[in-house]
Amino acid sequence: MATAAGVSGTAADSRKQAGKKLVDNLQSDLRALSNEARRKYPPVKEAAESGILKVRTAASKAEDIIPALQAASVEILHPVILGCDTKNPKIVQICLGCIQRLITHEALSVPAGVSVVKMLWNLMESGLEELKLLQTVIILLTTNSIVQGSSLATSLVMCFRLYFTKDSTTINTASAIVRQLVTLVFERVEVEDETPPPEDMDAVRVESLKTVSGKAPASLRPCAKDAFLLFQDLCQLVNADQPQWLIGMTEMTRTFGLELMESLLSRFPEVFIKHPEFSFLLKERVCPLVIKLFSPNIKHSQRLVAPPQLGALDKPYFPISVRLLRVVCILIQQYYSLLVTECEIFLSLLVRFLDPDKPPWQRALAVEVLHKLSVQPSLLKSFCQCYDMKAHSTKIFRDLVNAIGAFIQSLFMQTSLHVPTQQQSGSNASQNPAQPSVLVAGMPVGPGVTPQAAFIYRGVWLPISSNYTPGITKPQILEMLEKVDAPPVPEGYAVSVAYACLLEVVRSLSIIMDGKPEPEACKQVVDTDSEKTALNRELVSSSWCGVLAALSLLLDASTDEAATENILKSVQTYASLCGMLSLTTPRDAFITSLCKASLPPHYMLTVLNPQGGATGNSSPPFKQGHVRTNSQNMAAAVNSAYQGDGDTKNQVVVVGTSLPTASLPIGAQQGPVMLTAKNLQCMRAILSIAHCHGGVLGTSWHLILTTLQHLVWILGLKPSTGGSLKAGRVADSQAVLTTAILTDIPVLSFMLSRLFESSQ
Repeated sequence: MATAAGVSGTAADSRKQAGKKLVDNLQSDLRALSNEARRKYPPVKEAAESGILKVRTAASKAEDIIPALQAASVEILHPVILGCDTKNPKIVQICLGCIQRLITHEALSVPAGVSVVKMLWNLMESGLEELKLLQTVIILLTTNSIVQGSSLATSLVMCFRLYFTKDSTTINTASAIVRQLVTLVFERVEVEDETPPPEDMDAVRVESLKTVSGKAPASLRPCAKDAFLLFQDLCQLVNADQPQWLIGMTEMTRTFGLELMESLLSRFPEVFIKHPEFSFLLKERVCPLVIKLFSPNIKHSQRLVAPPQLGALDKPYFPISVRLLRVVCILIQQYYSLLVTECEIFLSLLVRFLDPDKPPWQRALAVEVLHKLSVQPSLLKSFCQCYDMKAHSTKIFRDLVNAIGAFIQSLFMQTSLHVPTQQQSGSNASQNPAQPSVLVAGMPVGPGVTPQAAFIYRGVWLPISSNYTPGITKPQILEMLEKVDAPPVPEGYAVSVAYACLLEVVRSLSIIMDGKPEPEACKQVVDTDSEKTALNRELVSSSWCGVLAALSLLLDASTDEAATENILKSVQTYASLCGMLSLTTPRDAFITSLCKASLPPHYMLTVLNPQGGATGNSSPPFKQGHVRTNSQNMAAAVNSAYQGDGDTKNQVVVVGTSLPTASLPIGAQQGPVMLTAKNLQCMRAILSIAHCHGGVLGTSWHLILTTLQHLVWILGLKPSTGGSLKAGRVADSQAVLTTAILTDIPVLSFMLSRLFESSQ
C-alpha cells in the first residue's frame, strides 16, 4: 500500500511540475506575441496581455493546473486566434507554437478544439505555414479524441487539399498525414468497440443506408459514425461523385482514393464484419464501384484497334488496374463470407484477365492475385462448396484451375512467335537483350554462360525467375504502385508465378483432405464424413484435368532439377489423393503421366497408350493437347550430350535397348533407346509413390510394375546374389551407362529391392 501511495504521489508531483512548466511557457509565448504585435496590431497586444493574466489566474486557483487551463482554454486561445488572423508570418509561428503546447499537454476543451480547427482552416486557405499547419493537425487529432464530427471532417479536408498543392515537400508530408489520419479514424472505432454499447442504441435500418447523405446511421456510436461517413465519402470520391461529409474537397485522384480504401479494408476487417452498416458499404458501394472501374479492362483486347473517338479511360490504365486488383484480392481473402455472390463475379473477371488477348501486364497481375488466393486452402474449399457443388452455379474452382493451365500453355505458344533460334542468333537476338544470344536445344550456351533454371517447350525458352517457396507469395507487378505506365513483364516471370500457383493448388488440396487445422475465422462448417467426402471428391473432379495437363507440360519442359522435383512431388501428392478417394480414372491418369515421363519419348508401351484409355474419356481443359517436345527426343538428347550445354536433366545418361514384348509386332522397336537424367528422376518418383502410397494405387500397380520392368531392362540391371539388382557387365549387357549415372544405379537398385521387400 505504501508503495502504491508513493507511486501515486510521484505521478501527482510530475503532473504538477508539468503544469507549472506549461504555465511558464504559455506566458512566455503570450509575451512574445505581445511584443511582436505591439506596433502594427494593438488589439492583439492587448489580448495577449489579458491572456497572461487569465493563465496566471487559472493556475493560481487550482492545485491541478492542467484541468484548470483546459476549462479556460477558449479564453486563453482568444489572443492566439487574433494573432493568426493577422496573417503575419512571425506572429503566426508564435501562435502555432502556443497552440501545440496546449494540445500536447491536453489542455484544450472540446469547444477550444473546434476553434483551433477553424483557425487552421483559415491559415490553409491563406497558404500560410503549410508544414507547421500539418504538424499541428496531426498533433491535435492523435493526442486525444476531442475533435470529432464535422471538425474532424474539416481537419481531414485540410490535409487532402494540402496533398494537392504544388510544393513537393508539402505533398509528401500531407500524403503521409492523410494516410495516418484515415487509419486513426478507424482505430478510434476499435477502441470504442472495446466498451459495450448503451442499451438504448437504435436498431440498424437498412432502408436508411441506401440513400447517400452526410448524416451517419443513428445505430452507430460517435467514432463509428465518423468512420462510416469517411469511408462512404471515399467511395463517392473514387466514383467521381460529390462527398457528403468531407465538405470542401476540391480535388481527388482515383489512385489515391483506392489506396486509402485498400488500406482500411486490409487493416480493419473486424470493423466491416462486426457492424452491419459497414458491411452494407462493402456490398452496396465498394463492389459495384470495383466492377464499374474494371469495365475498360474487361472490354479491351490487344487484337482490336480502338476507334479514334475512344478516350484514354476506355483502355486499361495500369495505375487504376493494379490498385483495383489489390482491393479485389483483399475482398476475396478477408470478406469472402460476406460477399459470396460478388466474389463469384470477381473470380470470373480474374479468369477473363488471363485470356491471351489481354496485355501481358494485366495477365501477370491476374496470375499474381490467383497465386495469393491459392495459398489459402480455406478459400479454395469455400470456392468449391459455394460454387462448384451448387446446382446451376458457375464452376469457379474448375475454371480457375483450367485458366491457370491454359495460361501456362499460351505463354509458350505466344513466345514461340519471336524467340530467336540457333540459326538466327545474330542481329535479332542482339536487338532483344532479354533473349539468350545462342540457343542449343533451346538452352542458352556459350563461353561463360551458366545455364539458368528454365522451362523449354517447342523451342521456347522461359527462365524460372524465382524459387518456389510453399505458402509464400512475393508479387512484383502488384507492388508497383509508383508506376504510371505499365511496366514490361520480366521474361519468364509469368510462367514462374503460374507454376508456383499450380503447385499451391495441389498443396492446398492436400491440406484440405488431410484435415490439417485451419484458422478459426476461416473454417467452413462441414458436419459429417459424407459431406467431407463429397467435398473432397468434388475438389478432385473439378481440378484434376487442368492440374494434370499443366503439370505434364511443365514436367516435360523443365530443365531444372529442383523444379522437376517440385512437379513430381505434386503429381505424387495428387495421385495419392485420388487413390484415397477411390477415384480410379484421375489416379490412373496421373500415374500414367508419371510413367510416360520416365521412359524415352515415343517408347512403344501399349499399357501406357491404350485406345480410349483413362485420359481419353475426359475432354481436355486446354484448346490444344500436350505433346512431348523435341527437347526430350532422342536426337536432341544426343545433341545435348555432345554439345555439352550443361543441361544435366536432359543429358543422356543411359543408352540401352527396348524390352521385347509379345503385344508389339516384331521389329516395332529396333535400335537403341536413351534415358536422360530426368527420366531417372521420374523413375525415383514412381518408386517413391509405390512405396509410400501402395495401398491406394489399386489397378495402377500394373502400370507401375510394367514401367519399372522396361526401365530395369533399358538400364541393364541384373539379379545378383541376395536378390538385389546390379548393373550387368558390359559384355553381358547391351546398356551403356555414362559416368554421370554410376552413382545413381545403387540407389535405384536399393529402392527397387526395398519396394519388393515391403510388398511381399
